[in-house]
Amino acid sequence: MKKRILKFLIIPAIFAVLISLSLASCEDDKDTTTPPEISNFLAGTHPPDVSDTIVKKPGAEIIVDFNAESKNDGTLEAYHIKIHDHDEYKIINELFDDEPTFKGLRNAHVHKHIAIPDEAPLGEYHVEVIVFDEFENTSEVDTHIYLVEEE
Repeated sequence: MKKRILKFLIIPAIFAVLISLSLASCEDDKDTTTPPEISNFLAGTHPPDVSDTIVKKPGAEIIVDFNAESKNDGTLEAYHIKIHDHDEYKIINELFDDEPTFKGLRNAHVHKHIAIPDEAPLGEYHVEVIVFDEFENTSEVDTHIYLVEEE
């Protein structure tokens, strides 16, 4: 009888130990190295009629629009937007690291209106976006836009 009682106590104890070990090993398998993904990236005029040619006039803006998704077990942390010409005139060079609609989320949509300064020279501009996750992985996308004189 004692052997039966021991069997009924030992077998559940063994299962409990095995289950706790398997759960603990799953937590150690966290993905921390896969970089975030940037999709549906657009830069230029307002979607859906996106053009890479922006007419320089009072109130003109450059629209930067994209989706970001964490592809690992972490969350999104920040994004950086830089728009500059070949002579390194910068329209924007800013890190957005405290936006509640981005930081700490797994997926986010960014839609920024960036004012064009009056002194911005005409010509080709390079638009760069970098997304950071909480594990310091990054992804980058870029394109070119053109600032032209109003006709």
